[in-house]
Amino acid sequence: MTPQAWIDGRLAPLDEAALPLLTDGLLRGDGGFETIGVWSGRPFRLEAHLDRLDASLAALELPPPDRPRLRAAVEELLAEAPGEDAALRCYVLAGGTHIVTLDRQPVRPDIASLVTQPAPWIRPLGSYGPAGAKTLSYAPNMAALRRARAAGADDALLVSLEGWVLEGTTFAVLWVRDGVLRAPDLGLGVIDSISRGALLEMAADQGIAVEQGRWPLADLAEATEVLVSSSVRPCTAIRQVDDWRFDGPEPVCRMLAPLLEAARHAG
Repeated sequence: MTPQAWIDGRLAPLDEAALPLLTDGLLRGDGGFETIGVWSGRPFRLEAHLDRLDASLAALELPPPDRPRLRAAVEELLAEAPGEDAALRCYVLAGGTHIVTLDRQPVRPDIASLVTQPAPWIRPLGSYGPAGAKTLSYAPNMAALRRARAAGADDALLVSLEGWVLEGTTFAVLWVRDGVLRAPDLGLGVIDSISRGALLEMAADQGIAVEQGRWPLADLAEATEVLVSSSVRPCTAIRQVDDWRFDGPEPVCRMLAPLLEAARHAG
């Protein structure tokens, strides 16, 4: 597969694609984006991702994307890599630039340990305009990741100023306590992760109780499993958060991980 970029109707190899240096959305990190896993040549839940892109742009007071144009770009790019696993990324910048890229799926290091990091930039819905939006302004998340690695962990678990468990820097976090699969409530301003939603649906279909709410770290500390997942990351169980270890069996993760993998390849 040759990585490709589509920019406002122009197709080019990804390493040759270019934008004007003074593109406002680029310079200011002003816009929304989506990363969509492609499995066996099919994007997983494309329309759900485009719905989330609509919501992100609305939260930023930007016009909605040209969805037919984005869909056409996705089809054009996927025709270049039939049957392959890949990563699609859709960007809409302030000013109206639409970008879609197709590349190999990133090789993500395994996550075994997290350290908690405060995330004052994640605020509850209704208290902050861009709350819950998936924007181009990811610098705070990346800084939290670097701090976590400097502390000897693999990544960061973001926690609100009030002490509520939120999410990872680029992934959703769920945990199992007393047989219930728990996930932070979207009202906290966490990203409405597509893989998180799929896992909650699959767990409910398998008879596992699911609950979304607001929980402090003390609740996660009592978990029997802590799970992470993203659009291009499998569902995996981690071993440690701060000084708390999770070394027991992982029946929920072992049940859900292959179901998510199968659903992705089924399209």
